[in-house]
Amino acid sequence: MSQATLTDVSLDPILERLTQLAQLEPDWDSYGALAVSPVAFVKACQLLIHIKYSLSPLVGDLILPYDAAPIANGSLQLEWRSPYGNLEVEIKPDMSFSYLLIKGEGNERKFEEKNEVSLSEVLNVVSQLLIP
Repeated sequence: MSQATLTDVSLDPILERLTQLAQLEPDWDSYGALAVSPVAFVKACQLLIHIKYSLSPLVGDLILPYDAAPIANGSLQLEWRSPYGNLEVEIKPDMSFSYLLIKGEGNERKFEEKNEVSLSEVLNVVSQLLIP
């Protein structure tokens, strides 16, 4: 893969998706879910900007999450997929992060789950996933 510049990768589509999720009303799932927390929304946007500036010159548009989803407790989840594994990062209303990293397949499949991690830890695990 050729190296990308910071302007080569646009966050606009994922930021638009996060904005749509942030506008969900309470009970969006019809089971009493909370609306997406404004704090979780801002922290998710900040995380994506940090990832763009630290990794896009190395991996280009691989920095873009595969999906973004609301969680019933007001959190947001960002998911990345790569040939090296899958990563789900939860951005919580209390400004903390959690993640689940899945690597390998079948009997070789390994899971790493951590709660209450820092932004730098999340950046590190995203980097591990995208840059083997």
